[in-house]
Order: sequence, then structure tokens, then C-alpha cells
Amino acid sequence: MLDLARGVALVDGVELELRPKSFAVLRHLAGNAGRLLSKQDLHAAVWGNVAVSDDSLVQCIRELRLKLHDDDHRIIKTLSRRGYRLDAAPIPPSHDHGPKSVPRSTSARRVVAARLAGLPRWLLVAGLAVIAFAALASAPPIANGMWHPLAQLANWLAPQDHGIVPDQDVERITALAAEKQLPLPAYRVHAPASDVPDNIRRFLGVWVSGEGWINSHRQFMMIVTNVDRDGVATGYLVNGPAMPHSRVPGPGFSGGFTGYVLDDVLRYDGNTGLHSASITADGRIEFKLVFREGGTSVVFLEPLWTLARSGRVARNQT
Repeated sequence: MLDLARGVALVDGVELELRPKSFAVLRHLAGNAGRLLSKQDLHAAVWGNVAVSDDSLVQCIRELRLKLHDDDHRIIKTLSRRGYRLDAAPIPPSHDHGPKSVPRSTSARRVVAARLAGLPRWLLVAGLAVIAFAALASAPPIANGMWHPLAQLANWLAPQDHGIVPDQDVERITALAAEKQLPLPAYRVHAPASDVPDNIRRFLGVWVSGEGWINSHRQFMMIVTNVDRDGVATGYLVNGPAMPHSRVPGPGFSGGFTGYVLDDVLRYDGNTGLHSASITADGRIEFKLVFREGGTSVVFLEPLWTLARSGRVARNQT
């Protein structure tokens, strides 16, 4: 179901997390369900007069199939050298694709409620006072000073599941993110399937900048949480607060991404431009952002935690 007023796609009442361009592609396909749409039609409807490569459309189709669990291309058909056709309304995901979000969130709420109920009343009052004080502490020195105890309190009340990342590495990632003022999102790194090629598998993990973006020195982190054999990669891009020469102003921010690996390069077509990540000979990532209005920014990322190769974990110290 498409909710055009809100600009979202729903499956069984659950909102799908789609990038704006992917939603626009789905909207145009749904508006012409059963009809063949050429790549030129879709480019014109979604990107207008902006010149983009076919990779941008391919990436959107990959993301839609991933979110709709259209592994066998029954929903979105590809007609070789002709275009795409939406053959049916999006169907609910299969029960084989893992636990549903509602039971997980319900379980998490029960854990929090149980732990809160077991706390002494005075400690609850003190905790609420600390949180209220933190909300008022907008000055950077105060905010930075409160980061660690508040993060620890929140994690104790509602512990996050970080997947295959060991606890000691989670602590190291959290500490370094706080030091670099990177707003770390709630992430969970999934173990890759055995049939995922090594050139795709090696992107999985947490990567962080040393000096930051070249010329601006704004800090940056890339978290790749999931990869599959088709090259689809999902995760988060995290920027620290703007520096004097940053091209994009404002405080630190993070956002999810869905990209794909082709020819050993992870590509993601975002709102600001085309992102690409390639692993260098010394094991780092060279990350480039080509802005839509022109210009390129580059940052080099160190492996904070990665899978070195099939079945073996690399715990790189920084």
C-alpha cells in the first residue's frame, strides 16, 4: 500500500524504510502497474532533467526488491534491455525472513519495565533528575561530559543487541564515537551467509576516519550491518559536527543507507550525491562523495571492527 499523503509505503501496516528516490520509483511503477516502463521513463519521472547513471535506477530496484522480499522477481519484473514492470501489489514479507519487529519491540519493553520495577524508588527519581538535567545541558562542554554516564544508563535499562560484534569492541566503538562527537545510531551487525563472496563480505563492519574529511576534517564513520550475495549492503553513515570548512553545516547526524557492491566498489546514491567506498591495498577504505551540484569530497576510513575473511573476526586496535 502506498500512502501518498505521507510519502511512505506500507506492508501489513508496517512502514518500509525507503530512500526518497526508491519510493519515487515504486510510486511510478505502482501508478503504471502491469505496464512496461522503460529505463528512460523511470529516469524522467524520478530524476527529471538531472543526469544520473543507470546505476542509480538499478540501486533503487535492488532496494525495493530487498524491502519487499522479492527474491525471485515476482513483484518487479525485469524485461531484458526493455525496462521494468510491476506485476502485482506489494505482498507481505514471508514469515521465513526473521522475527517480526512487533514482538521484538514488545519484548524490549518488557525487559525495560521489569528492570525499572526492580529499581529502588530513590534511584528512579535520581535517574529522572539526571536525564532532565542532561536535556537542559545544551552547552558543548556539559553535553560532552554527560555523554558516557547517560549512554551507560540507557544501555543498562534497554541493552542493545549489536549482533556479531563482541562486547569489548562495542565498548571501544562507543567510546571512540563519543570522543569524535559522532552520534552513534542503534546498530546490529548481522553475520553474512556462507555464500556471500569475500569481495562483498569484507565491507561488513565499522569503519572510522582518522583525520576526518580531507580539507574540512569533519569526522565520519561508516557502519555496514548487512551484506548479501547479490551485493546489496545496508548500514549507517555518521557525520560529526561541522568544522569551519565543512560543505554541509550543522551538528552531527547519521542516516541509514542501502547500497550495492559492484566491481569491488560499494556505491550508494544519496540525496546529496553519489557515495562510493573502495578498499585500498593497506586495508583502509577510500570514501568519496560526488556532490550533485559539483565537487568531490574524500575521507579515508580505518577498520575499527571488521570480518577479515570468511569465518574469522578481525579486532583491529586504533
